[in-house]
Amino acid sequence: MLKLNVHADVKGVATSLTRYVGEHQKAVVRALNKTAMQARTAAALEVRSAGYNIKSSAIKSSFAVQRASRGKLVAVLKSTGRPVALINYGARQGKNGVSVQVKAGRTVLRHAFIATMRNGHKGVFERTGKTHKKVMRNGKVVRSGLPIKELFGPSIPQSLANDAVQKALMKKIREKFPQILKHELAFIASKR
Repeated sequence: MLKLNVHADVKGVATSLTRYVGEHQKAVVRALNKTAMQARTAAALEVRSAGYNIKSSAIKSSFAVQRASRGKLVAVLKSTGRPVALINYGARQGKNGVSVQVKAGRTVLRHAFIATMRNGHKGVFERTGKTHKKVMRNGKVVRSGLPIKELFGPSIPQSLANDAVQKALMKKIREKFPQILKHELAFIASKR
């Protein structure tokens, strides 16, 4: 699980906002929440620009947002999720195996294959084990195929933990928060 805390130096902000007694917290809360939502969008862009072949909507939906309030001047973005099935990384069956594009460039998994299970689930699988099992089907003893397991790529939190993605995201947050806070303060001042 990856956690991004978007918070402000509240004491530093409070001293510079003495003329907005009572209302400055409202501006800080709004700025924190807007920055958190923009960080979520930026995270999707940064992961994709780092080369990961994950849908933007899947990245955004992996985030849970804890919004800031007057009592708690911290907005938290938490990304959770399991490893993503390789079928979602543009898997294609070829003569030599299955090719997938997890990061920039395609990779061929020589012993993998694409299959659809009886329940309709489609995935990239590989055989495990070395001996066939004998099973009963329709009253006859038959040898089954070797056991198979599904293959997975990195989870969304793993792709967000990439150093390049982290640096770009924190830079975006540091740039956006003061701009949004300034805009929110101007909005409060205009309503007076």
